[in-house]
Amino acid sequence: MFTTSKVHRIIIIAILVDFARGSTQRYENPKPSTRRFDPDDFLDTAQIIRRHGYPAETHIVATEDGYLIGLHRIPGSQDGKKGCQPVFLQHGLLGSSADWIMNGNNSLGFLLADQGYDVWLGNYRGNTYSRGHVTLPTWSAQYWNFSWHEMGIYDLPAALYYVSNTTGKYGEIIYIGHSMGGTGYLVMSSTKPEAAKNVKLMIGLAPASHMTNVTSPVRYLAPYANDIQWLSKYLGINELLPNDKLLKFLSYECDKTVKNDKICGNVLFIFLGFEKDEFNVDILPKVLSHDPAGTSSKTVLHYAQEIRDHGRFQQYDYGLEGNLIKYGTPSPPLYKMEKVKSKVYLMYAEMDNLASATDVRILSRELKNLVGLYKVPLRVFNHVDFIFGKDAYSLVYKKVLEVMKNFTIN
Repeated sequence: MFTTSKVHRIIIIAILVDFARGSTQRYENPKPSTRRFDPDDFLDTAQIIRRHGYPAETHIVATEDGYLIGLHRIPGSQDGKKGCQPVFLQHGLLGSSADWIMNGNNSLGFLLADQGYDVWLGNYRGNTYSRGHVTLPTWSAQYWNFSWHEMGIYDLPAALYYVSNTTGKYGEIIYIGHSMGGTGYLVMSSTKPEAAKNVKLMIGLAPASHMTNVTSPVRYLAPYANDIQWLSKYLGINELLPNDKLLKFLSYECDKTVKNDKICGNVLFIFLGFEKDEFNVDILPKVLSHDPAGTSSKTVLHYAQEIRDHGRFQQYDYGLEGNLIKYGTPSPPLYKMEKVKSKVYLMYAEMDNLASATDVRILSRELKNLVGLYKVPLRVFNHVDFIFGKDAYSLVYKKVLEVMKNFTIN
């Protein structure tokens, strides 16, 4: 763990280094790209799906607390054959439904449609496709007062009930969640088990829950997780909008290894990591045009609080007085993994800097219905590579499809 004093020393060093560099360019310029123009850089999720020859639908779902959630659907394959069993894909931190269809032929959304599944792509509140509420304006502080806890107890239940009712396939949904997509599912299934009954199998791709061994720069925010003035100045008190000074500090590690201003200036890669040997650089302009898709500052701070509190997978910490009012206890309640009744299959990577291998293994031992635990057999595989990796198909998706066969409707 990084203590407050260590973080302060790191910040001072980073500021001194930045000062010493003066007005010189901080990053090396990437080599000129030979990549051909890709219309997907400028299209939304539904348009990308249609451009690749698949049918696409857009659905809007209202949550119990009034947020309007966008869902995208690929109801069939390119040849017009309708999908049968519903599979629900939920994006990770700072992502959107577009993440599942941006990796060319390796895109999991398209692979599943080709395999005969009815593919649903979820979006959490506050991102590009879920910026709406029945009463609250999106510029209000009240609108942005949410973390992944609310995504788990409101967004996912509403979406999964909608998919079940629309398809008529009750209890047959296969859920695949990456990163925060796994976090939200664990929150939902441990606090609202009735909603999880819509799911036949949950596959967690690098699920972020316990945060004991995080190496992501998110750990540097941990000492300030309850400092409202600091957060307002540097992180954005409502929507996650880090200022330039904070981004420069948080990108210090990226700068040392990646040396690319477009990558190291993007908060998605700053928080989730980047491995040049595995990331599919051909889709980088597309990824940069869609991500980060937006979320609240409180969402990132919830992870930072867990890091500060030795990795405890717990509800949001409002401070002693706030916790007593909210929960009736001095500390936030833990999410009880023994209450997760779904069958769960977990996948992890050794070099993941947000959902560390050790933390995923801790989670696996707490789940009562674990049906499998898979380690990606490539050491340099990182958090974003589950979605954007060059070898995502051979290292992850082939295994996903194999596992799904045992839970697929005949």
